[in-house]
Parts: sequence; C-alpha cells; structure tokens
Amino acid sequence: MSNPAARYVHRKAAYDLVIDGQSINGQLRPRLISLSLDERRGADSDVLEIVLNDGDGKLAIPPAGAVITLKLGWQDLTEGASAQLIDKGSFKVDERCHDGTPDKLTIRARSADLTRGFRSRRTQTWRQTTLGAVLGDVAARNGLQAAVAADKAAIVVDHLNQARESDSALLARLGRIHDAVATVKAGRLLFAATAAGETAGGSPIPPATITRASGDGHRWQSAERENYSGVTAEWHDRATGRRETVTAGSSGNVKRLGRTYASERAARRAAETHHARQQRKAAEFSIALAMGRPDLYPERQLTVSGFKPEIDSEDWLIESARHLLDASGGLKTTLQLELKGAPARAQ
Repeated sequence: MSNPAARYVHRKAAYDLVIDGQSINGQLRPRLISLSLDERRGADSDVLEIVLNDGDGKLAIPPAGAVITLKLGWQDLTEGASAQLIDKGSFKVDERCHDGTPDKLTIRARSADLTRGFRSRRTQTWRQTTLGAVLGDVAARNGLQAAVAADKAAIVVDHLNQARESDSALLARLGRIHDAVATVKAGRLLFAATAAGETAGGSPIPPATITRASGDGHRWQSAERENYSGVTAEWHDRATGRRETVTAGSSGNVKRLGRTYASERAARRAAETHHARQQRKAAEFSIALAMGRPDLYPERQLTVSGFKPEIDSEDWLIESARHLLDASGGLKTTLQLELKGAPARAQ
C-alpha cells in the first residue's frame, strides 16, 4: 500500500518583486515582515503593501512613483522544482512610512494605471452617442486602450455630463449605473457586466472550486429583510404628462427607487441594475484559506463544498480578495463572496 505522506509536497510561499525594472528579491527576502495585496472589483485601485525590517538602518526609501511588479505563488521544496507564480500586475508607489523602534519601512503602492491625470477633475458633455464612444474618449485621453463588452458599448447615451468630476469618479459612476465592472488594468480601461463570467473582450473567466478543508474560517450571512422580489422605478412621460413605472423582477415584494427618471429607458436600466445588485447581496460568504490562492481574484466565479447545503448549492462570485504573505513563508488568502445572480441586461 502506498504511503500518503510520500505524496505530500512541502511548499513555501514565493514571490517575485521588480521595482523600476530591477529585481529586488535578494535584498528584500531577509528583511520581509509581510506583503499583502488587496484586489478589489471596480474602479477602486488594488493596493500592495510591503513591510520591511530596517533595524540596521541601511534600507533606501523608494521614490514616489516607482513602479513595482509582483508575481505571487508557491515553491515546492523538492530538488529542481520551479516556483509556480501568478502575475498580479504593476503598482505605483504613492505612500511610504518609516517608524520605530524597531525600525521598519512600509511601502504602499496602487494600481499603476491609475495616474494622477485619471484623478484630475474635468468637465465634458456627451450627447446622442453610445457608452462605448464615451469610454473610448476617456481611455484615449489617459493613454489607455478601451476594452468594453459589446453589449455595454452599444448602450445609447442621450446626454451625459461630467461636471468637475475626475475620470476615475466618472468610470465608477458609469459602473454603478450599468452594473458593470469598471476598472483599469494593464493599460486597458475595462468595462463589462458584473457576474458575466467573461472578460470585457469576451473571453471566459474559468470558474474555481474550494472545499471546507481549504479553509481556516468562514462566515455566511443571509438577511431576509433584504430579499425583495423586484425593483420598481418611476419615470415621467413628457407626451402625456403622467408618471409611469417599470419593474424588474416580480411585483410581489418590490423595492421602490426614490427618484423619478426622465425616460422609460433610464427607469428600466435603473430597475434592472438595482435588481441584479440586490440578488447578489441576498447572501454573503467570506472564507479564509489556510493555503493561499493567488489565482483567485475579483469577478471569478466560485463553487464551494463541505459547508451547509444552503451554501454549497449556490454559485458564488468573488467580490474582493486579500493575499497575505509573511516572513515565515506562509501565504493566506481571504475572500469576500456574493451570490452570482444574473447580470443586468444592457439598456
């Protein structure tokens, strides 16, 4: 009979850090206290934090604006094995802190594509165009390539104001209006339906599976008071002077939106968006993985097993992921999940 212990492979966390084109692995490894990466959905930038021991006072503080690239994964502790690393992207240093004693240096960096210009306020108006054209304009003036899902790109925009609003804030607002993942990654402005299960370019995002044996702790929560059957929005019909309503979902137990929309199309879009978001929030699930999974990231679909039937039977969507590596060689991942639901229809 085979020995199960013989099949067990010892591993340690591995990483590859490059700053302004120069590898810094050798300098950091004996000094590393912790490395964490918070990955978020939408226009919020991902945040990389590195904490280093500077007990001897010999660490140089990196300049603001330095670009750090990170790969994260595991190294099998067998002879000749190579590290299995996941590319987590580029980050621009925007915060540095030195404190003591004992002396340590903390470096925080955010998604490198979110430049200062992307956060500068500006004013512009679009009329009688499409959402794809609007996002194309925003991408072009920030030196980015627009990658907008076809159904979102085709949405008609009658009138859109950007009044002393940054492109970052505008992108976040359009993401909320259209229930879309709106973000900037690897030089591209991405805009695609939340929970669509595919990238803005139409490529499928492969689902993943975790079991309870992978977890260090979990929390599931469902609040019945939030489970509306539908959402109703009101709009003003200029031709008749009357207020009309549209409903997304069923009318049994509806949530009414507080504002009155200028057209049926705008009201229907708002109702669909709120209903889709509401369905995803009907239950929430968080789990800490003892063995980190840097291959897991926001918008990836997830199935789980080994929990309660109410949990295992659902299709989940990763809302945020936090990867934490410590000096001892451990790597943990904490996931915040929501129900996958169905993406809002483009209007």
